[in-house]
Amino acid sequence: MRYDFPPATRFGRTIPKTKFYEHAAIEGKLKRKFIDQIEKIVWSHKLAEETMNLPSSPEVPEIEVFDIYLKGDHLDDAVLKTIDKAIPKPILFYLHDTGGRTKLKTAYKRPSESGGKGWVIENYFQSDWMDEDALPQPLPTALDLQKLYAAIIEALMPRDIAASDVEGLQERVERLKKIEAKEREYARLKAKRDREKQFNKKVELNEKLHRLKQEIIELKREGTDENCTV
Repeated sequence: MRYDFPPATRFGRTIPKTKFYEHAAIEGKLKRKFIDQIEKIVWSHKLAEETMNLPSSPEVPEIEVFDIYLKGDHLDDAVLKTIDKAIPKPILFYLHDTGGRTKLKTAYKRPSESGGKGWVIENYFQSDWMDEDALPQPLPTALDLQKLYAAIIEALMPRDIAASDVEGLQERVERLKKIEAKEREYARLKAKRDREKQFNKKVELNEKLHRLKQEIIELKREGTDENCTV
């Protein structure tokens, strides 16, 4: 999804890729990905208290918007994470491929609970690819930058997670991480079951798969009020 950012938020500054891989302790393979996968990086917008007339907070002092023009149609998450680590504010990344498509990708990013200036970078969420000339949509209505940031991330979440009516953003992200871990375990066990030749071991693995599937279903239901007790 492409948002229609207010004119006052326009920043429009090109950032050399070298700013990220020359001043960060990154290994050669990651530097190679910057060089091979990215054509240019443009810091296009700054969603801030003075440009949006929305109150900021320590959790969301600003929201930066980066347009990243690719040399193909793929950008490794490790590259995005390097950029995220370099800038201690939430960032919305618009990825532009060479075929005239764009997608929005962003991580849930929050200040570290251990204090100091560190930030925690959680899951990345993304939209589908869309045509570059697709009409932009209005930003979600919000009373402050923190609620705006939450609304943008929720719009990118799986529907059953975003639909939660009893959780905050961090709780939803944590629940999604648990679901994804169990889904990976389910896929691993299913592959093992499919390779297994002994009938009794297949039965054992099927029982484990059934339990895992039920756990995943329950986790997906956790954020709805049907699981609340009065």
